[in-house]
Amino acid sequence: MKKYIIFCGYAGLKGSLILAKKYREDLDRYFNKVYIESIEKHVKENGYYGRYLSPINNDRPECAPVDINSIFSEVNGETLDVSEGGILKVLYNLAKSRGCGFEIEIKKISTIQICIEICEYFGINIYRLLSEGKIVLSEDAISACKYLEERGITAQVIGCLTDSLDKVITDKETVEYVNRPLQDEIFKVIKDEREDIIGN
Repeated sequence: MKKYIIFCGYAGLKGSLILAKKYREDLDRYFNKVYIESIEKHVKENGYYGRYLSPINNDRPECAPVDINSIFSEVNGETLDVSEGGILKVLYNLAKSRGCGFEIEIKKISTIQICIEICEYFGINIYRLLSEGKIVLSEDAISACKYLEERGITAQVIGCLTDSLDKVITDKETVEYVNRPLQDEIFKVIKDEREDIIGN
């Protein structure tokens, strides 16, 4: 059966937050101050995955803090971490290791507008930027997404695995192929402190 690719979280959010903090003065000269602060506000209130998931401002005080790993352990499908190198690195490595391909629609990958603009400011690719997310591979994408969304996680079907070796991104009428991932895009901006950045 076809395996669908579900992305949970927001592309490049973790990397964008790091850049917003480290280069705050530069960004404040280009963007509205409140707009830049909205990244940190989003993470504090919503976590990296969606509603209800912040360890700081849990808006369900009657409940215990949300345990991300326990939620994903019960999902109908296989789960992979999205971290260094972003979502495209994870998908490339997945396809390479299994001798398959994939086809995804780039516009279906959840992003936050200010993160897109920060990436444009630094000239980097948000889909290859440090993230805090998950990919779920499931034959029943509808039930998997329903399960995740009921628990406050942003989940979106972005494509599927294929029998060919092609690693394809579609954007309306445009088709691109994913190349071998290099270093995380954040290191095009920050040249040092690698371990501190990735482990942050």
